[in-house]
Amino acid sequence: MGLQCQKRLWLYNFRKDLIPPIDPSQQQIFDQGHAIGELARNYFPGGVLVDADYKHIPDAVKHTAELVTGKAKGIYEGTFIYDNVLVRADILKRNSDGTWDLIEVKGSTEVKDEHLYDVAIQRHVIEGAGIKIRKVELMHIDNTFVKEGEIDPKDFFKRQDITKETEELIPEIKEHLKDFVKTLSSSKEPKIEIGQHCSSPYQCDFCGHCWKHVPEYSIYDVPRLSWDKKEALREMGILKFRDVPEDFDLNDGQRLYWQVERTGQTVLDKARIQEFLGRLEYPICHIDFETIMPGLPLYDGTHPYQQIPFQVSLHIQDKPGAKPKHFEFLADGKADPRPALAQFLVSNIGPKGTLLAYNASFEAKRIEELAEAFPKHKKALLALLPRIEDLMKPFQQRAYIHPKFQGRYSIKNVLPALIPDMTYKGMAVANGGDAQIAYLNILSGKLPPDAVAKTRKDLIAYCGQDTLAMVKILDHLNDIVLWSANK
Repeated sequence: MGLQCQKRLWLYNFRKDLIPPIDPSQQQIFDQGHAIGELARNYFPGGVLVDADYKHIPDAVKHTAELVTGKAKGIYEGTFIYDNVLVRADILKRNSDGTWDLIEVKGSTEVKDEHLYDVAIQRHVIEGAGIKIRKVELMHIDNTFVKEGEIDPKDFFKRQDITKETEELIPEIKEHLKDFVKTLSSSKEPKIEIGQHCSSPYQCDFCGHCWKHVPEYSIYDVPRLSWDKKEALREMGILKFRDVPEDFDLNDGQRLYWQVERTGQTVLDKARIQEFLGRLEYPICHIDFETIMPGLPLYDGTHPYQQIPFQVSLHIQDKPGAKPKHFEFLADGKADPRPALAQFLVSNIGPKGTLLAYNASFEAKRIEELAEAFPKHKKALLALLPRIEDLMKPFQQRAYIHPKFQGRYSIKNVLPALIPDMTYKGMAVANGGDAQIAYLNILSGKLPPDAVAKTRKDLIAYCGQDTLAMVKILDHLNDIVLWSANK
């Protein structure tokens, strides 16, 4: 935290009350991390877990000390305090010569710079506490792993020796600690401006506090505006996008958004919209997938963090403005959802017409993956790919800019601006993250039958809303072109 922003470090120590409650999506990330950590311990069997939680740190330190002087082959979650710094190490492996190997486990698929600092501070504290470290490793997920049966941690993880890197960082770590102690000795919150560091390398828990003065549709919402330009505008006292000076350096797209915000007038390039509509062939099949992306693969033939589609909605229109027919698939949660979903697609999508998706590269990639995974349907599924068009394009390419888009063109921004009576607000499942959590809850087996039934109903309502939203947006675009032609 201190490396990212010392204000964050200070707030975490003195104003934890400002941290918002953990939402289900964040909790799912935590739970997945715990599961990956538990699997990693099986790579080094025979260790002992220091299970005292954060409310009982003295007990954890005492237990760790007993294990160090005892005969345990390894220690999981070993707890040490030195130089007024507390660390808990994922894995410590005892060597025959009395030294220890420090192994940090990460759920990522590569070693990142921030990981090195994370492990270096652990090494500094553990060595300071009198433990001799022989080797330091970072163990992360091997993204080439493919599940076949029970997951063997020795196949699932990669180990990278970072002994030298952490040793070289320790002098820097010591200097940082001096700065951090100085910051934490103050009773006043540090004065640090908001910026790119608020979300890099991690999203800060205190954005709600530090960003509360930022107005809606600010300079921080301008598409692809560099951080240098954002900082320049902030130093000029400008936060609202509409207040950006006319002579400020904006690219053509940004200036167009600026004009829409200043004038409140919608931009419509009817010729480009008509050109897009002209590429569509009826019947049009509006399509949307919902997926899970487990770090620990659930099904044979899948790899870590693979997008696994478990639900799809189809709204099919035979002609412009026609009432669509709705088809839906939601897996039962008892097995790999992909075989039945692939069969559903080839059974319900006809041989002609456009497949229309919003941000279509996502749907195209899922269809391509299904084709590769299930040779039985490969030919039929691959034949769908040339038929895919992206409903996002007219908005992404600035053929249609509404003031209420506020520089964005996701369906969640476009829909309420164009179809005010259609909204995701109040839905139990209101976005893709919610859908993922809902299905994982079903998979957990912990929900009672009535809760499973309700969750399934909520998932069906949400995914169906996505494709119905596309129907409404397409109808709106067709109406614009028709109105223009009649005029």
